[in-house]
Amino acid sequence: MTLEAAFVLPFFLFAILNILFAVNIIGTQSRINAALHQVGNKMAFAGYGYHAALGENVPDGLAGIALTEGYARGQIVEYVGSSYLDKSCVKGGSGGLSFAGSSVMGEGDMIDLRVSYRVRPFASLMGFDGFMVSQRYYGKAWTGYDASGSVSDFNEEDPMVYITETGTVYHLDRNCTYLNPKVEAVSAEGAAGRRNASGEKYAPCGFCGSASGGREVYITNYGNSYHRMLNCPGLKRTIYTVPLSEVGARGRCSKCG
Repeated sequence: MTLEAAFVLPFFLFAILNILFAVNIIGTQSRINAALHQVGNKMAFAGYGYHAALGENVPDGLAGIALTEGYARGQIVEYVGSSYLDKSCVKGGSGGLSFAGSSVMGEGDMIDLRVSYRVRPFASLMGFDGFMVSQRYYGKAWTGYDASGSVSDFNEEDPMVYITETGTVYHLDRNCTYLNPKVEAVSAEGAAGRRNASGEKYAPCGFCGSASGGREVYITNYGNSYHRMLNCPGLKRTIYTVPLSEVGARGRCSKCG
C-alpha cells in the first residue's frame, strides 16, 4: 500500500494542480472579457462626444478618453491589473497581450478590439508550450445615424424608417403618436360613448375584448378598440428600425410621413 500510494500520490497532486490551473485560465479569460466590454462601451460612448464636438469642447465625463488602440490597451491592462496578469496563466504577463487586428472608429464608426495571448501550461510536457486564446469586442460608436451618409452605411436615398410587425405604414418619426400611443383607462360603460381622435367608435379588442375583467377598459387616442387587459398585444408596439427600401408594400404614415 505504501508503494502504491507513493506511486499514485504524485499523479493525483498533478491532476489537482492542473484543475486549479484550468480554473485560473477561465478566471483570467473572464476578467479580460469584462475589461474588453467595459473599455469598448466607454469608447463607444466617447465616440458620441467626439463626433458631436469634433474633438473640441468634449462633454464632461469624456475628457481624457482617447479613441486609439493604445488607450484601449492601457485601459484593459489597468482594468484587469498588471500584477494579476504577471502572476496569471498568460505567458509574458501584461506584456504578452497582443492587440493585433484591432481598429478604432473604422468604417461605419465601428470599434473592434481584439486581444490574443498564449496561455502557458502548468508544466510543459513533451514540447507542449500552451495554446493561443483570442477575445474580441465589436461595437459601433454612439454616433447615431447620419442622413447625409457621411457616417452611416446608408445614403440619404435610403433613409432609416420605423415600422411595427403588423403595421401597414412606415414612420419617419420615432416618437409618432401612432408608434407610442397614450393609454387611457375609462369605465366600460363610458367607452361605448367615446370617440377616438378620428371620430370612430371603440369596438371590443379582438385579443382581449371577450375576456372577463373589471369595470375599467383601456383605450388610445387613435385606436378603434377598447382593451380589458393592460398587457394586451393590441396595446404594445415592437418598433423596428429598417432602411426605407425594406418596408415592402407599407405606405407612408399620415401623421409623421
